[in-house]
Amino acid sequence: MVCSQRVSVVKKYNIRHHGETHHAEKYRGLYGQPRREKVKELIAGLKKQQSVFTSRPDISAADVKASYLIANDIALASKPYCECEIVKTCILKAAEIVCSES
Repeated sequence: MVCSQRVSVVKKYNIRHHGETHHAEKYRGLYGQPRREKVKELIAGLKKQQSVFTSRPDISAADVKASYLIANDIALASKPYCECEIVKTCILKAAEIVCSES
């Protein structure tokens, strides 16, 4: 929670030893309310970092369906996605699928 370094084995002794050797000077004077505030701040920072790796729950089935249809169209055309006609047809199909559900 304090830093991004890894501890070889996550055991109470190893974590305590890491804190005492690397972070003792920085957090030694924190007691009571300032300590609780610092812990809340560190937890908030950790949750913010972890939120980057969580999956997006707002991806709908229509988005997935549109993605698969676009991939299918590109594969059937045997052409790169950068050609204008393929781009137009793919965008139109995706818009029909995604916007019809909304």
